[in-house]
Amino acid sequence: MDVSSKTGLVNLSQDIEELWNEWQIRSLMLIGLLLQIILTILGERRKYTVGLGDFLWLAYLSADSVAIFSLGILARSVANSTNPNLIPVFWAPILLVHIGGPGTISAYSMHEVDKLLINHLLQLVTRVGVVGYVLFRLRENAFMLLAIPIFISGMIKYGERIWVLKRSKESNNLSQQPSAKRPCIPIKDLWIKDLLISLTESSSEVRYLHEARLLFKTSNKMLFQNLDLVYFDQEITYFLVSEKNAERAFQLTEIELGLKYDRLYSKVATVSWPRFILRSVTFLSSIFALVSFSIMIKSKSVYSENDRIISYVLLSGVVCLESYSIIGHLFSDWAMIWLSSWENGSLNLYRTCCLSLLQYFSRKRKRWSRLMGQHNLISALSKKPVNKLRKKYFPGNRNIHSRVDVDKDLKELIFKQVMNKRSRYDPDNNDFLFLLNLLEERGRNLLQSKGFFRELIRRVDDAEFSHSLLTWHIATHVCYIDDSRKNGFANHQNCAMSRSLSNYMLYLLVQCPNMLASTELSGIRYTETRIHLHRLLFIRNSHKEISMDKLDTLSFPEAQVKAFFYELLRSPSTMLTEIRKQGEEKSALLDGCMLALSLQSLKTRDGWSNEKKWEMISEVWVEMLMYAASHSGWKEHADALARGGELLTHVCLLMAHLGLSKQCPPGISEDELEARAKRLDDFLEIVVSEYEV
Repeated sequence: MDVSSKTGLVNLSQDIEELWNEWQIRSLMLIGLLLQIILTILGERRKYTVGLGDFLWLAYLSADSVAIFSLGILARSVANSTNPNLIPVFWAPILLVHIGGPGTISAYSMHEVDKLLINHLLQLVTRVGVVGYVLFRLRENAFMLLAIPIFISGMIKYGERIWVLKRSKESNNLSQQPSAKRPCIPIKDLWIKDLLISLTESSSEVRYLHEARLLFKTSNKMLFQNLDLVYFDQEITYFLVSEKNAERAFQLTEIELGLKYDRLYSKVATVSWPRFILRSVTFLSSIFALVSFSIMIKSKSVYSENDRIISYVLLSGVVCLESYSIIGHLFSDWAMIWLSSWENGSLNLYRTCCLSLLQYFSRKRKRWSRLMGQHNLISALSKKPVNKLRKKYFPGNRNIHSRVDVDKDLKELIFKQVMNKRSRYDPDNNDFLFLLNLLEERGRNLLQSKGFFRELIRRVDDAEFSHSLLTWHIATHVCYIDDSRKNGFANHQNCAMSRSLSNYMLYLLVQCPNMLASTELSGIRYTETRIHLHRLLFIRNSHKEISMDKLDTLSFPEAQVKAFFYELLRSPSTMLTEIRKQGEEKSALLDGCMLALSLQSLKTRDGWSNEKKWEMISEVWVEMLMYAASHSGWKEHADALARGGELLTHVCLLMAHLGLSKQCPPGISEDELEARAKRLDDFLEIVVSEYEV
């Protein structure tokens, strides 16, 4: 290489270095603003949108890192620069605003709340100190007037973020100790504000909001903290939910869980005058800074053209994000609850106009995804295998084949069975043991009422839950394959609901096992059942053995999969023998196939119609859903709220409000109280007599 070439490379590297030194802080400031915009928009949408997890998580992690890194570069530049005034003085406070985070997302998940709270408390002094150091170094800058209001705004937003994390920790602080009963919600808070409004308000939206907030007070203070509901609370929640139809009951849980999401994951919360004042301060500070900068920059050309443009973008971004946050807060459910609680007076006309506008948006508002994830064990056999890299780093994506709507018919089916189960339980006459036995049912009472034989009941109620779930999942799909081939009955309403619930329950088992409170065997049973089916199909089509490692990488044409089950339906004894021969110890395939044959024989043996059979299957799946709901933990449900929500959470909350929960023990009767008082009197007499002696 000649001298000129070397000189050119040196000059090029110097140019690149100078370009990087000039633009590193500028580019980082713009990237930080972009991340804040992404978090503001997607942080709100994740309440009712699925599939944002990976991208939102990356943006969430990057936002704080970019802001802190930028703050460090600013501090170093101010310390080393011969002319620090060339750096816009208000960029450091803007970074503090970014660290405070947008109002739509304060935490990504409940697992990190404790860690985030401690980290932010420890780093509060450090980060504020660095910003203070930058401002001190630039104290003689003419634009210092702009930095002070932004600094105040950043302090407020940072403090608000810490306060929200503390509130989230308290709101979802599940006790590790056994459930304990606490006093019910004070009557002045429970009745006067919400219940009376719900009884007297003419607008249905306002009524449902106040009823949902009343339920939210109960669930937030009791259920989500693993405490028992006292009998008075149970009566109130039962009164509110039981009188509704299915659509209205689910609407109440939807609003209630929307309020819970706001309390856990965003800065949107109860509207109050102190919050109104703080929000006004942050908004007016950003407006003041932008207007003042526009005026001052005309008379003072201190900064370069690039810095002026970037400053305009940053200040405008702060104003727009703050405006977006305020508008979102004003049009939230909390604002509508606050406004409808005003006493009639001189502002009655203003209140009425605002409520009318808010009611319109309330009807259009979506508070959860209203979707169910679907995973089908048999259909998964014909899908293309997932490569090892994706399976390692994105294990959950391959378990969601599709999502289906939670429609009105499904809500009615679920609500009908929940109310039927509740009708069998009377807190005044039945003991707590009866309630626990009721919650353990997975279809036994349903099948007994229809006259089924013991063997069919065993596959529902006696087997371990994940095994029972897989058994009925396989049977449901085999029945669907057979009926769709024979008579086209597969599009019937009960058949469609059975399949969607079956696929949804398996999706929960594979994707969200913690929500089902399943045992460690759940994953093993699913894996061995899948491998069992893989081996049978491979041997049947290739007539040779294969290693266990390669089985999981195979896929089969849909026609081959259907042919296997067609053969099962044609020659049951031969195929069942083959399935047993190649069986895995914990596989549910054999039981599932036997159950499918039993269900398909109902028509010839007992004269059942397809409609009656699928009605029974759909009811069994709702029983399975209710069993899972009554055995799941609230912490997992709180995490699910940040992923678009789950139907299981709504069913769990609905059952708890109707008294079908382990946290809803019956009240103590008068006879029990009198007997307890008599035992105490007798005991005191004995103690007193012994002491006197």
